[in-house]
Order: sequence, then structure tokens, then C-alpha cells
Amino acid sequence: MKDLYEKFAYDYDRFGSIDEYLGDEKSFFEKLFHEHNVHGVLDCACGTGQHLLMLSDAGFEVEGSDYSEAMLRVAEKNLRSRGKTLPLCRCDFRYLERRHTKKFDAVICLTTALPHLHTDEDLICALTSMRKRLNGGGLLVLTQGTTPYTLSLPSIETVVNRNDFSRVFVKEHDERFQTIHVLDLFHSPERNESNQYDIVYRILLDDDYRRLLTEAGFSDIRIYGDYAMSEYTKDSRRLIAVARYAKESEV
Repeated sequence: MKDLYEKFAYDYDRFGSIDEYLGDEKSFFEKLFHEHNVHGVLDCACGTGQHLLMLSDAGFEVEGSDYSEAMLRVAEKNLRSRGKTLPLCRCDFRYLERRHTKKFDAVICLTTALPHLHTDEDLICALTSMRKRLNGGGLLVLTQGTTPYTLSLPSIETVVNRNDFSRVFVKEHDERFQTIHVLDLFHSPERNESNQYDIVYRILLDDDYRRLLTEAGFSDIRIYGDYAMSEYTKDSRRLIAVARYAKESEV
């Protein structure tokens, strides 16, 4: 696979500070993980490390991997700036066993990372690999912002608009795929340029997740519509899938 974030990684975090956009997620994960006695967590699409920081600050033992070397370099820098050194490695989440030998109480794959894969074969391969990195009874958590509601929104969205920087999403989709054209506009004396990044996602909705997760060997599949664990509906602005790998005694 091509590293789609080779350049984008270095500006990715201009969405805002970790406290601004991860506050609701922190409460969600603390509640979920404490209820299921989770200690060790693998973030298998850790990106720039923001969720690693969030979960480490919350007291969990976390490790991270990502396909993008550029994202991992930024993650290491972000962790170091907060006085943290956490295990990081480059790994395709379809083949986690190639770099991760230990097992975890939870595996997370967040922020529409899984839909970078476009075929059922690759999706099931990745989900199976994630399951094999779990202890019995362990949890897999997947999150995305693609829902029937968000697909119905206007195609142009201003995500960030500050004095020195703006980020605009231009979105298009058919029945199977959504393409997001990310346009970054820098408008300051120090930096005056524009960059565009094009990201294509497979559209996966609740029934897709139930089918794929079941085929990959998961059970107790729950779909939420927000970080308050509200029921997922066609009007939800987020899709959060939580699935469990049953213990041998439960099979």
C-alpha cells in the first residue's frame, strides 16, 4: 500500500489540540475499558499518537503501530513533547502478527482508519489479525465519522478556519466509496502555501460492521452513535463499533 500520509502527517494535527477534540472520547474509553477490566491496549492505527497520549494519561498500558512511517515520526515527537516514551512500530494492520507477538486486553482502530481498505478480503484479513492480538474476552473498538447522516451533508465543509490556517474538506461519494479532498491553506507571513490530499474510504455502515466482524470471529457486537453510547440510528453523526473476542470457556 502507498503511504497516503507521507506529507500530510506533518500538518495533520492542525485540527486542534488533543484536549479540544478528544474530550468525549476519553470519557468513553475510560468507562468502557474499566467496565471490561482492560489494562493493555494496542492502537493499531495510531497516527500521530493523540489517542496513545489520551489513554496513557488515563492510566492504560498502551502500544502503537501504524503503516505510515511519517505518522510514526510525528507520534514519537508528540509523545516526547509530553515526556512519554511508548512502544511504537511500523506495521500493516492486516498483518499485526509480523510485529506484535504479545496479546492485549483491547485493540483500537480509530478515526476512519479501517475503511482505508477497500475489499472484503482485506477488511476480514485485518479484523482477523486484530482478533488474534486479543486476550480471550478482549475488546476491539472501531470508530468513524461516516454515517448516512454525514453522507447527506453538503459536500464542502470548513473544518478549521484560523487567522493563519484553514482546512477545507471537499467530499464526494457513490454507493461504495467516499473521497475526501483535504485542502490546507496557509495564510501567514511565515507560511503562504496550499496543499491537497485525497483520501478514499470504503463506505462501511452498521450492517457491514456486523457482517465483517462476525466473519472475523467476534461476538457481542455493539454499535453506538456517539461517545455517550447512544443507540446508533440513521441520524447519528458517528459510528462506533465495539466487539468482543469470546473466551474459550464461552465458545
